[in-house]
Amino acid sequence: MGKKFKKLKFGFVNLTLDFLEEEDLNKAIKLAEDAKNLLQKEMEVTIVESAPSINSRSMSNTAWKLFKANNVDAVVIYNGTFSTGEVTAEIVRNLEVPYLIWGIEEFAIKQHNFTGSMVGVMPQGSIFANFGQKFSFVYGSNTKRQSVKDKVRVFVKAVRAISYLKEATIGVIGMRPDGFEISDFDELAIKKKFGTTITKVSMYSFTNIIKNITDEEIDEDMKIQQDIFDISNENIRESRGLSRVYLAVKKVVQEKNLQSYAPDCWPELRDEDKTPICPANGRMSAEGVMASCECDVNGSMTLMMEYAMTQTTPWIADLVNYLEDKEALLFWHCGNSPFNLADKKPKIERVFGGLAETSSLRSGVATVCRLNSIKGKYSLHVGLGKVVDNDDYLKGSNLTIKMNNGSMQFIESLLFNGVPHHNGIVYGDIVAEVTEFAHLMDIPIVIQ
Repeated sequence: MGKKFKKLKFGFVNLTLDFLEEEDLNKAIKLAEDAKNLLQKEMEVTIVESAPSINSRSMSNTAWKLFKANNVDAVVIYNGTFSTGEVTAEIVRNLEVPYLIWGIEEFAIKQHNFTGSMVGVMPQGSIFANFGQKFSFVYGSNTKRQSVKDKVRVFVKAVRAISYLKEATIGVIGMRPDGFEISDFDELAIKKKFGTTITKVSMYSFTNIIKNITDEEIDEDMKIQQDIFDISNENIRESRGLSRVYLAVKKVVQEKNLQSYAPDCWPELRDEDKTPICPANGRMSAEGVMASCECDVNGSMTLMMEYAMTQTTPWIADLVNYLEDKEALLFWHCGNSPFNLADKKPKIERVFGGLAETSSLRSGVATVCRLNSIKGKYSLHVGLGKVVDNDDYLKGSNLTIKMNNGSMQFIESLLFNGVPHHNGIVYGDIVAEVTEFAHLMDIPIVIQ
């Protein structure tokens, strides 16, 4: 049960010159309609526009005010023909959103006519640079061309992640474990860069919610737990504690309207109360609420970015082993992996002090990523690999992956770039989308 993401709204302007031949102007409008159809029908984006074409500063003024009133998530500047710089500048100086500049071919070249789309595009790079704004670029009037579709799709997915983080709330439950300084976060820096809201839930109030879950609620949830997990008869009674903490998390998520949470998962819950939150984290992630660990807020944001791009379930894990014979990496955590990623029904057994799940995740292509902060400055680290079957596993959640550009090289890249032990892993190749996100957000990226 994943989240249904909001429908993105894109402002759209088709820039033209009014003194070109009428046939060419009509052609430019028709090509712009094709671009809008691609966005609306294939990318499921809502288009906001003020006119079929724009050729003056006053028309641009009307356009950006309409976009602002509609709180658009991005703006597409479609260059139907040549246009002068002030038409673009009027929009860019007034709206700080992701932009897609779209240039097209000289479609009237057979008539020896100049339409000038790309001559209009080229100064736009300078305009954006002077205003300190970021943009992406796509070239081509044929919206059936795969390269055009792929570029637009990558932009849309990156914008979805930007918009999702901007409107999201992350709950921090408790405090980070002692010694886990890498889980610290700068709340105002996050708010400024991403727009994400952080809300706090004390461990005292959370444990009270846990205690107040009724036996009737637990009875109902145990039916679901036994469907999801392989629970032996000897562990049935203790597994009721897993239902109890899952239901408590769900109450907090609903009351606080959280899109993600970063819990103080140990030592209190696991070691002292003997009520691990790990299986609850996996269940919540499978339901579309991204669960980090050890109060790792940057880990939460990594998962949210991956989730928005793929609309599938990611997982946060520790890098624990280099398997030299397989030239692969073993990622592991204490039993928090989403059950919908396992290659078979996860088993509930004792992991450390309390019950959690043991599973191996299914094979396939996967992206390993981390949105990281060092001295208040954000960066991204990303790599692609192939998840492989492996008999070497630990009690808890396991995934073995052979990185495309070398597994030991990936370890060294993590270390030398200051990336901590938590990485977000999601099935599919989203390196292009993560790179686009980094570019639009003006964040340095390392691709390994």
